[in-house]
Amino acid sequence: MKFGIDIGHNCSPDIGATGIKQEDVLTKEVGTLLIQKLRDAGHEVVNCTPSRATSVKNSLQQRVSKANNANVDVFVSIHFNFFDGKVDGSEVYYVSDKGKRYAESVLNKIVALGFKNRNIKYNDFYVLMRTAMPAILIECCFCDSPVDMARFDAEEMANAIKEGLVGVIPPNIQSMTTAQV
Repeated sequence: MKFGIDIGHNCSPDIGATGIKQEDVLTKEVGTLLIQKLRDAGHEVVNCTPSRATSVKNSLQQRVSKANNANVDVFVSIHFNFFDGKVDGSEVYYVSDKGKRYAESVLNKIVALGFKNRNIKYNDFYVLMRTAMPAILIECCFCDSPVDMARFDAEEMANAIKEGLVGVIPPNIQSMTTAQV
């Protein structure tokens, strides 16, 4: 299976939220580990994170283009939420029925780590609407929440996301075409 992993933000001027920890730092930790874990499990991975951009929109366009041009099977965008320091938990966004299956599986694995379940949600985020494959956007937890930041471990989060993604794939994936999946 070929995954497109978007390490959210990490491309000035697209820098993300500043909480107890900077979102860019957190997404890079989780995304880098996730890419390696998927590769170690035998999957092909395309890092869809651009190295530079002229604007936030340009950053988003590059992420989508990388996924679409590489013809990945599933696109995953890694993020951390931010609100008022009092809200905690994890949520995953999707736009398609196949994306919804991945969102449910990934969120279940993250919630099993002890994070509050903020549910899967439909949203027309740019990267979800403009990718040509099932796509999800993961808000791992809140970077401004003392509860979430005390619970957060990048290794555990990356493992949970990997298990959630791979858990959707039928065991005999190698003998199936992409259209069958």
